[in-house]
Parts: sequence; structure tokens; C-alpha cells
Amino acid sequence: MTSPLTMLALSMIRRGEKRLGVTLDYVREIAKTDFGLLMRYNRLFGFLDPNRHAPKDAYHVARIRGACVEVEINLARQSGMDDATIDRALTGQHLTPDLQWVCRLADATVRDRTDDTEAREAVRAAYGDPGLIELAYAMNGAAILPGIKRALGYATACNIETMRRLAKAQTATRTEPAAQ
Repeated sequence: MTSPLTMLALSMIRRGEKRLGVTLDYVREIAKTDFGLLMRYNRLFGFLDPNRHAPKDAYHVARIRGACVEVEINLARQSGMDDATIDRALTGQHLTPDLQWVCRLADATVRDRTDDTEAREAVRAAYGDPGLIELAYAMNGAAILPGIKRALGYATACNIETMRRLAKAQTATRTEPAAQ
């Protein structure tokens, strides 16, 4: 028998799926397994979501490069980030200089697990210490969620070209004229 708290959690997960535009099967599995573990996951996710100290484009470039998942593309769009900038974030090319530094820092930190002093200082110069900290949270936090999904068997490794094709297909679908 499913507890009332778990039923409530499953309802909230369905709302989250609508907001994010993806299925959250792995979160549903956590909820069904242990409500306490779900609460820990929710604290982690809540910690990652707010953006108060960095421009939306910088914040989402950090998250896209940190995670490269459909959720990040959807959240970037919901924030008002344009599709061209999303595509540039996925390729890491033709970004504004400030966003290029964010991309470079995210790649060094999350993908390569290295230090890039020059990129960090450029990001700090562009967005200040609060912006740097928030972008550090964004890029690293975004990387945690796909790792949890992979460990639980709900995801595979990121493929940037696949994400670019998905983003372009979603853009084409949204811009096609409605059938008469």
C-alpha cells in the first residue's frame, strides 16, 4: 500500500514533469523506495534551482554545459533564453565573451575536472563573487542530477550532438504553422 505522503509526492513529481518537459521515472522510483531519500533529493534539487546573482544566459550556459540534458534546455527556454543562444551553449562556440568564459569554466570544472584560473577570474570579473558562486552551483549542481539518473539506471551519457538535434527539432515544432 502506498502511503499518503508518497501519493502526494507522486502527484508533485507529475507536476514537475510537466514543468520540466521530461519524465522523472528515477525520482518516482526514489519516492516509492523511501520517502526520506526523496526528501534528501528534494533538498538537493531545491538548492540547485534558484538564480539570483547571474544573468539568465550565464546561468543556463553553466547548467547546459554542466549537465547537457533535455531538462536544462527546457528550463533555459522557460527563462526566456533564445534558441540561438541555447544552440551556441551546446556547441560552446560563437558565444559572447562573458558566456564563453562561463562555458570554458563549466567544461573545465565539470567535464574535465580541472582548474581553469583564467576562466574563473574572467567570470568573477564579469559577474562578481556572488555570480561566480551561483554559476559554480549551477554547473556542478546540474551535473549531479544526470549522475543520479545514470547510477539508478535511468540515463546514459550526454551526447551534445543529440541534444542539439533535439533542441532544433523542438524549435521547428514550435515555429511550424498550425494545420488549417
